[in-house]
Amino acid sequence: MIDQCPSTTKAEKRKPSKAELADTPRELQSLNGRAGGPKVWRSVEEFSDQPQFREFVEREFPAGASELLTGSRRDFVKLMGASLALAGAATIPGCRRPDHKIMSYSQQVPEEIIPGKPLFYATSMPLPGGGAEGLLVETHEGRPTKVEGNPLHPINRGRSSIWAQASILSLYDPDRPSNVEYPKYRNPSRGPLTATWDDFRLWADEHFKVYDSNEGDGLAFIVDKKTSPSRDAARDLVKKRWPKASWLAYNAAETSSVTAGAAMAFGSPMHAIESFDKADVVVSLDRDFLNAIGHGESLGLSNARSFASRRRPMSVKDSMNRLYVAESGFTMTGASADHRLRLAPSRIAGFAVELAKVLLNTVGGDATALASAVRGVDVPAGADIDPDFVNACADDLRAAAGRSIIVAGPSLAPAVHALVHAMNAALGNIGKTVSLVPMSGELASDSLAGLGELSKKMMSGGVKTLVTIGVNPLYDAPVDADFAAAFAKVANTITLSVELTETLAASTWALNGAHALESWGDTMAADGTIAPIQPMIAPLYEPAMSELELLTVLASDDRVAAKADGYEFVRGVWKSTLGEANFDKKWREALWNGVVINSGAAPASPKVDYAAVASVVGGMKGMFAGAPSQTSMEAVFVTGHVGDGRFANIPWLQELPVFGTRTVWDNPALVSPQTAEAMGLMPDKGTEQYPEARLASVTIGGRSVTVPVWILPGMADNVVVLTLGYGRKTAGRVADGVGVDVNPLRTIGGGWSARDVKLVKEPGGYPISSTQNHWSLEGRTAIARAVDLPVWQKYGEEIEKKTEPLYGTTAELKFAERLGELSHTPPNIGAYENPYNRSKTEPDPKNVDAAGKPPVYATGEQWGMTIDLSSCTGCGTCTIACQAENNIPVVGKKEVQKGREMTWIRVDRYYVGNDLNDPGEMLNQPVACVHCENAPCEVVCPVNATVHGPEGINYMTYNRCIGTRYCANNCPYKVRRFNFFDYGVTKFNGDYFGKETLEKIVPDRGGITGSGTHNKLNPNLIPPRLRQKLDEISRMQKNPDVTVRSRGVMEKCSFCIQRINAAKVESKLKDLKGVPEGMFQVACQQACPSEAITFGNILDPAAAVHATRNSARSYMLLGYLNTRPRTTHMVRVRNPNEKLLAKKDPERVHSWEHPFHHGHESHDSHDTHDTGGAAKEHAFRVEPSKRRQDRGYALSLNVLSSGVNA
Repeated sequence: MIDQCPSTTKAEKRKPSKAELADTPRELQSLNGRAGGPKVWRSVEEFSDQPQFREFVEREFPAGASELLTGSRRDFVKLMGASLALAGAATIPGCRRPDHKIMSYSQQVPEEIIPGKPLFYATSMPLPGGGAEGLLVETHEGRPTKVEGNPLHPINRGRSSIWAQASILSLYDPDRPSNVEYPKYRNPSRGPLTATWDDFRLWADEHFKVYDSNEGDGLAFIVDKKTSPSRDAARDLVKKRWPKASWLAYNAAETSSVTAGAAMAFGSPMHAIESFDKADVVVSLDRDFLNAIGHGESLGLSNARSFASRRRPMSVKDSMNRLYVAESGFTMTGASADHRLRLAPSRIAGFAVELAKVLLNTVGGDATALASAVRGVDVPAGADIDPDFVNACADDLRAAAGRSIIVAGPSLAPAVHALVHAMNAALGNIGKTVSLVPMSGELASDSLAGLGELSKKMMSGGVKTLVTIGVNPLYDAPVDADFAAAFAKVANTITLSVELTETLAASTWALNGAHALESWGDTMAADGTIAPIQPMIAPLYEPAMSELELLTVLASDDRVAAKADGYEFVRGVWKSTLGEANFDKKWREALWNGVVINSGAAPASPKVDYAAVASVVGGMKGMFAGAPSQTSMEAVFVTGHVGDGRFANIPWLQELPVFGTRTVWDNPALVSPQTAEAMGLMPDKGTEQYPEARLASVTIGGRSVTVPVWILPGMADNVVVLTLGYGRKTAGRVADGVGVDVNPLRTIGGGWSARDVKLVKEPGGYPISSTQNHWSLEGRTAIARAVDLPVWQKYGEEIEKKTEPLYGTTAELKFAERLGELSHTPPNIGAYENPYNRSKTEPDPKNVDAAGKPPVYATGEQWGMTIDLSSCTGCGTCTIACQAENNIPVVGKKEVQKGREMTWIRVDRYYVGNDLNDPGEMLNQPVACVHCENAPCEVVCPVNATVHGPEGINYMTYNRCIGTRYCANNCPYKVRRFNFFDYGVTKFNGDYFGKETLEKIVPDRGGITGSGTHNKLNPNLIPPRLRQKLDEISRMQKNPDVTVRSRGVMEKCSFCIQRINAAKVESKLKDLKGVPEGMFQVACQQACPSEAITFGNILDPAAAVHATRNSARSYMLLGYLNTRPRTTHMVRVRNPNEKLLAKKDPERVHSWEHPFHHGHESHDSHDTHDTGGAAKEHAFRVEPSKRRQDRGYALSLNVLSSGVNA
C-alpha cells in the first residue's frame, strides 16, 4: 500500500543532493519530493511529467489571456467597445431572444395522454448475433424520448447498455433513408431514380414470378443474425415458397470458436449461462464478460449485475468473490480483477493447458484420459506464464469446487473452449454456477463461413437476385470473401435498411426500413425468454416496411395487394406458441409487461465428452510457440462502442470515451508502452495541446492497413489490438471518414486473433482526442481509494478520534476517511455559518430556532448520491444515460481536443504503480457535480446563476448565466461544462451559408469529426446566423422537461431535478408524505449495469443511500476542502490471494497490519510524527513555466496528498 501520510516519509530515505536537485527540473522536484509508494497517474504524458505537459494541464486561463492586462484603461475601453459592437453585428447571443412556437392539440385529444406527463411502454431490442434487452420507453405526446431497461426482463432487470440508451438517437438520425429519396431504384441505363413502394411492389411481383416457378433457384437472402420467433416464422415462409433459395443469417462479429468449442465438449452447440453471483472464484481467459456490449456477450448486463453483487461488502463480515484474469488487452473485466496476468492470445491458450495440468492432476474417472492428454501437450516455457499464478488459480478453484467458474473469450481456439467446459465439469460447476441452453441451428451456424460459400456462388453466377436485410456486408465482410466483387456479379440486388449503408447505396433497389421503435416484432433472449417489440411511434418516413413485413410481402401470392401488417403476423406466431386459450389476455399481459414471464428455456443437462475433448486437446501438440516478438507480433480484433459499424452514425457513441484509452472519435491500434518505445511509436508527450499518435502499417497475411497507434499501459507486449466498426464511407454526417477500417485484415477462418503480424512505423502523425489529460491531479492522489479485503475486515468498523489541540476540537474519522487527507488536516469547520445548517459544521436537528424549527438541511428531503468503486466497471453507461435524459449535445473531435466536452458525468481512469508498462491496477471513478453544501462555485458567480436550494441541490439558472466561467475556475472537481458554441441548437456537422464557395478556397482541416468528408472546416467557426439549425426530426428526441442550452451558458449535473419534481407532484396527487424510497431514480442510477450508483433522501433511514452514505467505506472527494459534497464515493475493496500476493508484493501484504501508515505511532495524534525532512517539502513549489504565462505568479501550493491504497 502507498503511504497515506505525506509527513511520514521514511527517515532512512536518502534526500537528493544539491547537485542532483540542480540537474532536476523544478517542475519534477515536486514529484521527486512526494511521499513514497507507487505513482498514481492517468496517462503516459502524466507518467513522464514533461514540463510542457504540466504547463498545459495546469493552465488556469488560455495562453495569452494576460495580454489584455497590458496597456492603459483607455485601450481596455476601446477593446470592449469594439467587441460589443462586433457582438451585436454577429448576433452573438449575449442578449438572445428565444424563438418559441406553440401548437395546440387537435380537438380530439387521446384519452390516455395528459399534456406534460410522459407515458411508458415496454418493448425489447434484439442484440447483434442473438440475445435481447428488455426496454421501457418514455414517450411525450406520442414521441419517444428516452430508453430505460425493463425491470421485469430477466436479462437486464431495469438496467441498460449504451446501445439501448443510444437507440433513441438512431431513431431520429437525420441521415436515415427518408421517404423523400427512398425507395431508390438503380436503373441500368438511367442510373439511380427515386421511386415509391408501389413501384417496388409492381417490380417485385413480376420479378419473383421466375422464382415461384423454379422454387427459388438463383435467389438468396442475407439477413441479420438474431433470435426472434417471428423472424424464424418469416424465414420458414420464405423457405416454404422457395425451397432452393439460399438463406444466410449473418453476423460480422461472429464468435464461431465459442460455439464450436461447446459442440466439441457436449456433442451439440450449447450456450453457457454463468451465475456469477453463486461463484466464489472466477477465472477469465481473455473474456470481457463484464462488458455489456462485448462481442458475443449477449448476457453482459446480467453478468455485470450478478458479479457486482459479490463485490460490495457493507459490513466487515461480508464475503467477496475472487477474480483471476489472463488477457491480452486491458478490459473492464481485467480492471475489476483481484489478480491479472497480461498474455498474448496464443500464450493464454498455453496458460489454459498449464492450468488444466494442475487442476486435473488429481481427477479420476471419466476425466482421466483428458488429464493424460493435457499432460502430453508441451507449452514452451516463458516468464510470461507465471507458474505461481497458475497454481493459485488451481488451488482456489479446487477449494471452491461447485462454486467457481472458468470462462474463455472468442479470441481463443475452439479446443481451448472445449477444455474450459471440461474443467468446469470436472469441478462440478455444470448445473450449479454454469447452466447450458441448446442453440438453434441458425444461431449456431458459422455465418462468416456461410458468407464465403455464398460469395463463391455469386461469383459463379449462381445467384441472380440477392435480398439483404439489416446487414452491410459490402463494408464488414472478411477480405477473403471478396464480397464486393461477388455483389457486382449479381444482376438484381435488394436492400432494406434502417440506416444509410454502403450496401444500400450500391443496391438495385434501396428500400427504407422501419426502426425497431416504429415496428412490430419479437425477441428471444439468451436464456430463451420471449419478449414483444411494439412500436412507440408511426414510421417517421412512412411508408416504410419492417423486416417481417418485407419478407411476408415477398413470400405472399399477391405482392402488389398483400397487406404489410407486422402486428397481425406477430400475433399469429404468438398464438401458435402460447396457445389459443385466453390468447388475448396473454397477449395484453405480454405487451403490458414487455416480456412473457417465466418463458425462459429449461436448462439442459448434457454430459461432457471427455474422450472427445482429450482428442482435440491432443491435436494441440506442436501448435504452441513462444511469446510474440517485435518481428512476429500478434493481433486481437475487438468491437467497441459502434459494434461492427452499425451504430457508427450515432454521435453519442462516437463521443463516449473508450474504456482504458479515453479516446473519442477514433479507433487507434493499441500497443503496450514497451512495444511502442521499442518500435518508435510513442505518441507526442504532451508538448502541444493536441496530442498526435504515430502512424504504422499493420500487415497480416500480406494485407496491410495504415493506422494510428496509441498506448494502453497494462497490455501484453508485442500485441496489437484493432477495433472494428470505423472507417465507414456511406453512413452519414457523423461517421463518414471517422477512424480506420480494419476489416481488410480479417479473414473468414482467422477468428478474433492473428499471428505473425508485422507492425512498421510510417511517416507522419495523426491527431487523437482523449479526455484523459483534461485537468491536472495537482498532487491529489487520494481521490480514488482502494484497499484489500483483510484490511477492511480488520479495521472497517474502527473509528479514529482525532484531537486537534490548536482548535480544541475532536473529530471522529471512519475507515474511508482515515485513508485520505482528513486525518492530516484541520477539522472541517467553516469560516462562516451556513444558513441552511445554522452552523459551521454538520446540521444539528436539535438546534431549533425561535419557531421550534430545525435547520433546513436536517429536515424534509435532502438528496444525495453514493458511487461504489467496488462495483463500478467503468462502462460509461451512466454518461450516455445522462446525455439522453438532459439534452446534452455532442461537440465533435476538434472540440474535445480543446477540453470542451459537454458530458455531465465523466468516468476518470487512474493507473496505480511505478511501472508504466505494467501498472498494478486501474481504477475507474465516475465524477459529476457533487452538489457541495459549501459550494465554491456559488460564491464567485456575479449574477447568482448558481445557487443552493433547501434540499441540498446546487441549482443552475440558465437564463441568468452570462458565461463568466468563474464558477468553472473555482470548482475543485472540474465538473462544469460551458457552451462555447451553439452545440445544442445547430445541426451537428451541418451545412452553412456559403459553404460551396468557402470550401473551394480553404484546405481540408478535418472538419469537426476529424474527417473532411462533409465539412473541411469546423462549422462552429461559422457565425450562428449562417449555420444550419437543428432539424425537426432531431428536435423530437429532446426531453421537454429539460431546457436546451445555447451559447454562453454554463451547465452541469442537476441531480435530474426534473425527475425529483415529477416525483413530488405524483406523491402529492397520491396523498403521500414526502417522496417514498424507490419512487424514482436518476438517469445514471437507473441505467448503471452493476448498480454502483445509489440516490435518494439521505435523511430517510429506509433509503438505500442512507446506508451507503453512512457506510465506513464512504468518503467525500477532496473532503478536507470542507465543500461538504452531497455525492460521496465508496472505497474499492479487492480480494487478493494472500499466498500469491505475498510472493509478488510482500510489502503490500505487510502493510495490512498498518494500512494507515502511522507505523508504531499513536493512531490518535500526529504529534509524534517526524516533522523534519519530507514534512517541509510539501509546502510550496515554484514553476518557471507558470511564471512565463502569468506575470503575477509567485508560487504553487502543494496540495496535501495521501496516495491511493494499492
